Amino acid sequence: MRTSLLFVLAALAAIAQPPPRPDPNLIKATFNNTIKLNAYADNWCMIYINGKLIATDSIEFLPHNVISVSILPIYPMTIAVLAKDNADPKTGLEYGTQIGDAGFSLKLSDGTVTSSAWKVKTFFKGPLNRNIVTPQVEYTPVPANWFAPDFDDSSWAQATEYTEARVGPDGDYNAANFTGAKFIWSDDIDLDNTVIFRYTAQKPAGYTKSWNADGDINITNIVHEGRLTPPTAPMLFQVNGNGMATGYLTRVRGTQQTTEQFAQTPIDLGPATDQVYLVLYGGNLPAVTSATATIAGTPATVAYAGALTPFNGVAQFNILIPRSLAGKGAAEVVVTINGQASNPVLVNIQ
Repeated sequence: MRTSLLFVLAALAAIAQPPPRPDPNLIKATFNNTIKLNAYADNWCMIYINGKLIATDSIEFLPHNVISVSILPIYPMTIAVLAKDNADPKTGLEYGTQIGDAGFSLKLSDGTVTSSAWKVKTFFKGPLNRNIVTPQVEYTPVPANWFAPDFDDSSWAQATEYTEARVGPDGDYNAANFTGAKFIWSDDIDLDNTVIFRYTAQKPAGYTKSWNADGDINITNIVHEGRLTPPTAPMLFQVNGNGMATGYLTRVRGTQQTTEQFAQTPIDLGPATDQVYLVLYGGNLPAVTSATATIAGTPATVAYAGALTPFNGVAQFNILIPRSLAGKGAAEVVVTINGQASNPVLVNIQ
């Protein structure tokens, strides 16, 4: 009893202690210290500033999308952008046999804009020589630290500026402020499908930083909160807000193997001897120890689940469509990796 009473008294004494006073030398930033970032990519981008991921286009490739976020500037400010045009990873073509174009534009409200002063390097090119009959592609491995402020981009080329008419932006581009910003890409806006831009912005003339409480926040005491827990399940990419899967078909007919698109037309399973594979793209893929899939709730064979080669952060899933699903119509596809189920995406099977 005495021990319990002492414990209670000690707890009450601890509660009665006044809260620690804030350090008077620390000045926190306020929302008034932030600046606006607007970015537009044909078709997709992810943006790092000073080595930290700031924004990722939430729409996978279609439609074109404007990213608009508030950021807290710390100068010098190294901006690194991975930008991708919508292109088949095996052919470099868009929508079957088309050669797509690209473009990227960014503006910060501090006056920083995209221009030919930015550096650029291509990492996925095709179809080589504009050959759409027997298309070939070329990959360059993406460096692991391409977004780091101290990354050496001195050998990279200067970005090429393009007119708005050449890029043809759509979506809500005109609703955002891109005044003064140029559309940029590599020197081949048609064939270069994945590029990285880099630029270091210096502080504007007369700028004075009014806060000193910088640095990462220690969140080790709340990592178990669901909103902060890193995702462990694989993610399947979607081409639109309706959940249509991102990828293509591989059809095996006898000794012949062909590729087909399925985003615009229903999937025809063809003769009973055809084997038709969904080739889907996604992310957040761990080392694979087990892989299963269902299509419309029906178990489907996963022929491959792994990273694209060369690795660029994107995962590929090859799934054999069961013949029993002929005529099914809209069907949800879910992959399960190491016991963790992905988000569902849709395909249409006629």
